[in-house]
Amino acid sequence: MAKWTTCLFDLDGTLIDTIDDLAAATEQVLREFGFGNEDGSPLYTKDDYHQFVGGGVKRLLHMALAEHSTPEVLDKALVRFIEIYNENCKVKTAPYEGIMELLDELKARGIKLGIVTNKPEKQARYLAEAFFGDYGLCCVYGSVPDRPNKPDPAAVQLALADCGSTAETTLYVGDSDVDIATAHNSNLVGVGVAWGFRGKEELKNAGADILIDTPNELLQYF
Repeated sequence: MAKWTTCLFDLDGTLIDTIDDLAAATEQVLREFGFGNEDGSPLYTKDDYHQFVGGGVKRLLHMALAEHSTPEVLDKALVRFIEIYNENCKVKTAPYEGIMELLDELKARGIKLGIVTNKPEKQARYLAEAFFGDYGLCCVYGSVPDRPNKPDPAAVQLALADCGSTAETTLYVGDSDVDIATAHNSNLVGVGVAWGFRGKEELKNAGADILIDTPNELLQYF
């Protein structure tokens, strides 16, 4: 009999590839604030954005603004980013190959599913409903002002309560060192996915308990 009855997922870089839309919104903010390239070309590469994301939108903008990231500029940039991204968060974003099949099978096996991400909660819930609304998610928790972001375990604890689950029966799946730290801070087994934004080496160094190269590999643990 399988030990695990619940699976909590990170969102960006784990279930869906959001990097192009995140980068486009950030680059538009940089141009509007006078910090982008004058010819309109991107200031940063996709690999740069892979490193910027994972700690929430404020960290993403702080990294992208670099020396221009004063508290005043950062606050204004954050407001503008949210406006832009809300209108353009599904232009290129899509689930990774094999994710829908994975969720189909987990649902068929009766596994409880939830999402805990550092993406702003309103955006996370919109995208989760758009792509995964048929999977009966127990919960979707994202970043909100009155709750600490991952790797703090606060959102995971809420997710476990919503799922009626315990740490002993739950896996947490993500693509970054933040996700592995979140799992361990929550007393969960942390699964690192090699297809995401950060890659296998970071996940190994972070102490991932399980590493998988494809979504289908997760099924062996259920």
